[in-house]
Amino acid sequence: MAYDSVNNGPSHEETRQRLAESRSLQRVATALLQKLTLEQVLEIVRSEARQLTGAEGGSIFLLEEDGWLREARDDAKLDPLSQRLPVIGTLTGQAVLSRKPILVNDHDSGVVEARTPSSKTESLLAVPLQIEGVPIGALNVANKQGGFAEDDVRILGLLADVAAIAIENARLGEKAKRLAIVEERQWLARELHDSVTQAMYSVTLYAEATHMALDAGKQDVAVENLRELQTMAREALFNIRLLIFELHPPILEDQGLAAALQIRLSAVEARAGLQTDMRVEGARRLPLSVEEELYRIALEALNNVVKHAGAQRVEVHVFFDRDLVGVEISDDGQGYDPVAARQSGGMGLRGMEERVLRINGKIEIVSAPGKGTTVKVEVPV
Repeated sequence: MAYDSVNNGPSHEETRQRLAESRSLQRVATALLQKLTLEQVLEIVRSEARQLTGAEGGSIFLLEEDGWLREARDDAKLDPLSQRLPVIGTLTGQAVLSRKPILVNDHDSGVVEARTPSSKTESLLAVPLQIEGVPIGALNVANKQGGFAEDDVRILGLLADVAAIAIENARLGEKAKRLAIVEERQWLARELHDSVTQAMYSVTLYAEATHMALDAGKQDVAVENLRELQTMAREALFNIRLLIFELHPPILEDQGLAAALQIRLSAVEARAGLQTDMRVEGARRLPLSVEEELYRIALEALNNVVKHAGAQRVEVHVFFDRDLVGVEISDDGQGYDPVAARQSGGMGLRGMEERVLRINGKIEIVSAPGKGTTVKVEVPV
């Protein structure tokens, strides 16, 4: 460590370097708390690795189930490392297997990671990424003017310790989302079978009965069957519309929460004969994960209005404050006892509460028999 000859303490350069390290580690650690996507976390780690070491480029390789290392994303600034590497026979793989940093400053000493014979990796520092001693990949930096030093090994090692946790946290988050999608699809398949499929089967039976009645000259029976058939076909179409809006609508990603809810009101509630009113205050875009959870909470509330409330009117209020977003859905229907409904597991209340928890929000439901229902959700942003 360098010391100032006057104050007999760390030099200005040493202090500046430690401060930069501290800020870099803080930025990576913050990624753990912000629920960033894996790609966002990887970009932060790559950028911090380059800045801390003064390298021209950086890459992150993650260990795959087949034993190969896959570059998490191609970084054109790196001169360049291959996108997929074997663990055996590469310096990156050696860092993973030995669980120790590998430092090479002479490009003639066997840096085999270069993508093409014409490209040169003059220097390479590979540090393993580990979770409780178990390797999950490696963090690489390459091509530093004058070569890498032992202090770069120390700095990158500190960054790798924090980065590994942030990366694994983001990967687990994405895995949880994939599992949630599978559960949503399974639910949709059950709904299709239970409602739409059965309705269409009934439509087929009534169509056959109508045909038989006409053949037998029973005009009055045929007319009655046609009325029933028409009713069931409308119900099936209505249920299909509801299920379509349970899927991720493109407009949610393209135009945001308010636009998606307005389309839903026009396509379902208005066609069901309800008077609709949509109010939006201070609209702005939110992270898609937040918008999707709010959208699905709103859908559950709207489905309850259409299916159970017996309402004449429904109002949707979406409001955006500086650090808060809220959705409020009110109807003038028959209402219900929220406590009893929650205890019975009905009205989808448990699902709405679980979604609110996932985005750190809060939900308030005000209802009583004969007095309509208001569902209000607020989420800090």
